[in-house]
Amino acid sequence: MMETRFLATLPERGLESNATSTVSLPSQVTSLAEKKSQPLFITYPLPAERADDKPFRKLRHAIFTVYYRLFTLVIMANIIGIVFIDHRHRDNTSYIKVISSAASGNLFVAVAMRQDYIINFLCEVFAATPKSTPLRIRRILAKVFEFGGVHSSAAICSTAWFVRLAIHLTMSFENGNLRNISVLALAYVLLLLFTAIVVFAHPKLRQKSHNTFERIHRFAGWMCSMIFWTLIVLTAKALSEAPGAEQTFVHILIRLPSFWLLSLNTIHTAIPWLRLRRWEATPEAMSPHALRLHLKANIADFYTIRISDSPLSEWHSFACFVDATPRNGSTNSVVISRAGDWTAKTIADPKPFYWTRGLPTRGVLYMSLIFRSVVVVTTGSGIGPCLNLLAMQPSTRPSVRVFWSTPNPLKTFGEEIVGNVRAADPNAVIWDTRQFGRPDMAAVTWQLLKESGAEAVFCISNPKVTKLVTYAMESRGVAAYGPIFDS
Repeated sequence: MMETRFLATLPERGLESNATSTVSLPSQVTSLAEKKSQPLFITYPLPAERADDKPFRKLRHAIFTVYYRLFTLVIMANIIGIVFIDHRHRDNTSYIKVISSAASGNLFVAVAMRQDYIINFLCEVFAATPKSTPLRIRRILAKVFEFGGVHSSAAICSTAWFVRLAIHLTMSFENGNLRNISVLALAYVLLLLFTAIVVFAHPKLRQKSHNTFERIHRFAGWMCSMIFWTLIVLTAKALSEAPGAEQTFVHILIRLPSFWLLSLNTIHTAIPWLRLRRWEATPEAMSPHALRLHLKANIADFYTIRISDSPLSEWHSFACFVDATPRNGSTNSVVISRAGDWTAKTIADPKPFYWTRGLPTRGVLYMSLIFRSVVVVTTGSGIGPCLNLLAMQPSTRPSVRVFWSTPNPLKTFGEEIVGNVRAADPNAVIWDTRQFGRPDMAAVTWQLLKESGAEAVFCISNPKVTKLVTYAMESRGVAAYGPIFDS
């Protein structure tokens, strides 16, 4: 008889948790629903990692991900650009135009990659991939949501170009080619604001003080737009008045690529706020730690919305799913669990309405539709986004296995949500961490993967668990996806 391994609860660990405790048990697999004292039997132990290629795996799957490959590609393209420009352009007026165009071009890319309609367009195009496409190609295309690497690198490169512009304007001021104190001062103010935005967007600072990051990103961004407009106008005026100038102020201004790129950026900044809406919300207290908001939103499946109770203060993104049982005419719901000061405040004192802006955007689980079968791994309120997939008709979605780890699932989230999970996957592993402690996320995921023969794993959880599961799967040759947490 084959020896079966029973999955023991584990202490919290790093990215490579793969050990299990073993006892001899009958050769069978039991789910949480079948035997309360035994959440799951492991018949497919997580393979041990080979020590000889461990550094390479770390580099590929934990450091040099698709996000950072795109990041590096944009950085390299800009390095080549600045070498080419410094070698070719010698004329002062021409050099200022080219440098400012490069700065505004990168800024345009950074802003464009955060526009709702562009995100949705990219997701729709890639999600239209037929399931008959080779798995190798579908695995790559499903990484479309890592486009944030382009946003981050373009913003950094834009700041670097402004450093170069400020240096050149300083040199031009000293040698008399462009002696305009207003242009020079605004260039340094703009550079200071861009630097503040980039610094506070660093992952560690952003996680430590997200509210500060969000306010600096928004208000400093608006100030940058206004100062950039002033700088472009003053620079065009100064160039038209420089010795030997042959073009008028208006002619120089409208021929600056920066003028048109900044116009597009200004439109992009305004569009989400032109779609500022107030939605009625019916709160449903699920537990002291979780709240369900029923919204009159009319949103389809697989969309994420940003909501706020104070539009100029802070915004929070939540996956929206269709209401199976509407409340007061609601069409959609979001599940909010306690994860910070705003969520704690909202659970304790929900409002009768919330603000939203921009368009709902596609979530990472939307890309699961290009696979024939998937394993969905989630913790806590991460089950909310998963309900979009689980509620679909079996004929229209991939076959799915579910692993949901959460404290007191019935008490916290209610019979309806637990029932929806069971309806989609009767053998779902719903792990009550109050009763069984923390599970070995990688080991349980691997078990469900091998049982089902799934093509991919989707993990919807906090950054630590998401990285743990995706690394454990990808380093063993399995396609794994999860949120990027870059905004």
